[in-house]
Amino acid sequence: MLSISRGGEPTVPGIQLRLAAVVAALGVLVLPAAASAATGAAHAVAGQVAGVSSLSSVQCPTAKTCVAVGVDSSLNGKSVIITAATGAAKAWSGKLANQAMHDVACPTATTCLAVADDAVATVAVSTGAMKVTAKPMPPAGDIVAMDRVACPSATTCYAVGFEGPTFSNTKAIVFALSAAGKVLAKRTSKGKGVGSIACPSSTLCLISDNLPTGLAIQQLNNGQFGTSHTLPANTFIQSIACFNASLCYALGGKTTGSPVVADELFPVNPATGAPGAAIALSNFDGTGLTCISATECRIVGSVTPAFTPAVLNVTNGKAATPAGEPGSSLDGIACATTALCYAVGSNSTGAIVDKV
Repeated sequence: MLSISRGGEPTVPGIQLRLAAVVAALGVLVLPAAASAATGAAHAVAGQVAGVSSLSSVQCPTAKTCVAVGVDSSLNGKSVIITAATGAAKAWSGKLANQAMHDVACPTATTCLAVADDAVATVAVSTGAMKVTAKPMPPAGDIVAMDRVACPSATTCYAVGFEGPTFSNTKAIVFALSAAGKVLAKRTSKGKGVGSIACPSSTLCLISDNLPTGLAIQQLNNGQFGTSHTLPANTFIQSIACFNASLCYALGGKTTGSPVVADELFPVNPATGAPGAAIALSNFDGTGLTCISATECRIVGSVTPAFTPAVLNVTNGKAATPAGEPGSSLDGIACATTALCYAVGSNSTGAIVDKV
């Protein structure tokens, strides 16, 4: 994921053109890296990943293996395979030129799909080898930017984002993908952009879309836009996560604070997408979310106001005290089992993998 510093400048050069559009079109805040390494951290860094500058997303297709994606120092796409039992992290020796990977999802135990702005790639779970399989083209003169991907079944995935001729004139897009990373269909909604997606079942996904009526959680039924539920005014959504059809949450916050932080967790009805009352995450700024059971979810982010990396457990709707983590920033989290979870991000020397 992209990040903006507290002063408003992008922390990753060469992709400034996306920043304004992500904020305005997707209704998702692009959150900053933490200001400094955590002190008194509860865990050790499981792996410093050589040759990778930062990791933005991670998924665990099996109980033994997790797959993370990100970029090298030249903004080329990179992947990392994590052995769940030990946390050992190995980067793929290759790269995808000029394709900064934002998100990853795994339709099967052997293959994951990753998305960059305008490219879809497969990731081999056994080796991390990536291959571009699709480059969705926008209408002439427009831009296209995919930000998130989710796979509700072993045969179908959805990549979401926006397209448009200018940053102030965008529309939401959803690409239906095969498990092999081929574009099967493209759909646009009335919204400006989709910033998050999670799928509680094989036929239903929930997306955050910046509709004319305001930011909303909207149903995606077999790839078709369905009922939407508007969120409170001045709200942004950073991430949505579900545990099957039992539990869903949306991580976000208010756009009116200073600094703006993701310090609210909205319960979301897995069957309808209707959001409930926000759960306050005191002194916390969330960046990534995963749900590991029908009662428990975990969030990575930073403890405020120092902005030091941390992980926060939410059980039965109650947020625990954040536990400090090493590194400079944590952007994604996934669990191979309820006892083996990994967060990915970066520190001053490159990408890291933390066992959380």
